[in-house]
Amino acid sequence: MTLSINSYNSMYPINRTAPLSFQYSSSQIANQSFFSKYVVKSKPYEQYIKTAATGIMNFLKSAQDMQASTQKLMQKDNSSIQARTAESSDGNKVTATASAGAASKTYEVKVNAIATSQTISGTFLSKVDTSVVSKGINQFNITIGGKTTKISAVISDNDTNDQALTKLKDAVNSAKMGVTASIVTDDITGNKKLELSSDKTGADQAFEVKDVTGNAMSATGVKNATQLASNASYSVNGGATQTSQSNTIDLEKGKAAATLMALSMESVKIQIKPDEDKVIAQVKDLVLRYNTMHDRLNEAGGVMNSSVRKRIESLVSSSSYERIGIHRKGDDTLKLDEEQLKKSLSSNFEQTTKAISGNYGLAYRLSSAAERYNEVPASSLLNSKARQVHQFAMYQSSMQMAMPTQASGWIVNSFY
Repeated sequence: MTLSINSYNSMYPINRTAPLSFQYSSSQIANQSFFSKYVVKSKPYEQYIKTAATGIMNFLKSAQDMQASTQKLMQKDNSSIQARTAESSDGNKVTATASAGAASKTYEVKVNAIATSQTISGTFLSKVDTSVVSKGINQFNITIGGKTTKISAVISDNDTNDQALTKLKDAVNSAKMGVTASIVTDDITGNKKLELSSDKTGADQAFEVKDVTGNAMSATGVKNATQLASNASYSVNGGATQTSQSNTIDLEKGKAAATLMALSMESVKIQIKPDEDKVIAQVKDLVLRYNTMHDRLNEAGGVMNSSVRKRIESLVSSSSYERIGIHRKGDDTLKLDEEQLKKSLSSNFEQTTKAISGNYGLAYRLSSAAERYNEVPASSLLNSKARQVHQFAMYQSSMQMAMPTQASGWIVNSFY
């Protein structure tokens, strides 16, 4: 996005692909003393116009940055206003999460049982002894969720138990059928055993193993479950007991969820509420962007139409903003009282956020203003003197094109 001067000294606003149209005529260039000062006797007036263009460009760029900040507050589905936090009275028993737009609500969750995955542990074997598994091809079936997968591993004549267990583990994990194999080492003896576990919790994830060829499962002791697959059992807000294959349970149609961690004798309170810190952080960013834009207005004061500044400052002058902690300082920039805003959000979140991002709220008004300034001709943002200089430059340029050898002198002589 650029604002530049072309060979005819016309200004291009941000996001424009074609030069702005400036209307001018000789009758508009009436104040000869003004132009004698600013055009004829000064170092080329092009510098004056470039300065004006730079001022307008910087202002428009800062206005767009501010508008981007307002948009983050006004997004319907994923703004900081919609952000939520989830707090648990006992995170060791129940934790919770909440996504944007979840209802501000308190849940009481009682955990009767947590969901478990099935585990089958084998027998500890000396890792250096010759493998107890049959030499050659060993095949065994793993059945989970009604589906049977055949696993194969080749054991060599000189394999140790350690090597054989590793081969069995790798064969199971390569199949990726919902059961994961691992090798457990005894810290004292160094002996090792094969252990199989279902990847998911719940009774539907129970599995069975059975040798087909060879003795891989029986020889390593992988026969009986050391932990059974089971469902979670819980109740919410004193309601009926419910069961779940998973320890993560839904509280509000995908927008809020709880994870059951351990049994609870008493209900655990889960509080879903707005993420006030995110709101404050985004309002702080908006105030910063507004103040930067205001600074660019001051810097362009020599060429900027005074109505632009008055209009923008009027948008932030409201007692409703003062009440929530957005104060207008003596230099007409803004100051955010974060503690006051936090208190306002805590006591009346809906009304506070309405003043910030609702229809005709602060973010809406500033965004609309920035949009208008980006759409109007850049020349309309200049004060009368800057516009006259620009119009004269355009007029002189056209005359030079019409009378290239005489126009410049003719125009200068016209002032004397």
